[in-house]
Amino acid sequence: SETNGILKLFVPDSPTASLLFTLALFMIIIKKPKPFLSLMACGWLIKYGFWAAIINTHFYLIGGNYTFTNFHLTLSHLGMAAEGLLYINDVDFNKHHLFTLICFMIISDVLDYKLGIHPWLFAQSQLNVAIVSIVLLTALISLYCIFLYKKRY
Repeated sequence: SETNGILKLFVPDSPTASLLFTLALFMIIIKKPKPFLSLMACGWLIKYGFWAAIINTHFYLIGGNYTFTNFHLTLSHLGMAAEGLLYINDVDFNKHHLFTLICFMIISDVLDYKLGIHPWLFAQSQLNVAIVSIVLLTALISLYCIFLYKKRY
């Protein structure tokens, strides 16, 4: 079913990640870096890059019609995750940025899976994999960011 109204703003996770990263890079280029924007961009790139790769790979494993497009989506989303992982190490974020990122990721997960506005799945049978992977990704990204923060301060 199609998502209606304002909830549409919360559905396109990968394009949102790419937009945030583009804005973060632009701010760096014009010498006005925004650490919170950069942290959000990296968090979303990592989360939805890996999530999309997991969903595409799972589709292949359950015998779905895995095409070159699926393969390309898997590789390009892994590239998104790699961008985020490479760049996040250089983001000078504070504990407020970290707390807000974690809250936003959790809110996004709740909106996606409680309201049913998660990104498109190839098969309904993928729902449990989608939920488990998104929860694990939120937890792992949160822990990694906490590790980075503690390492710096």
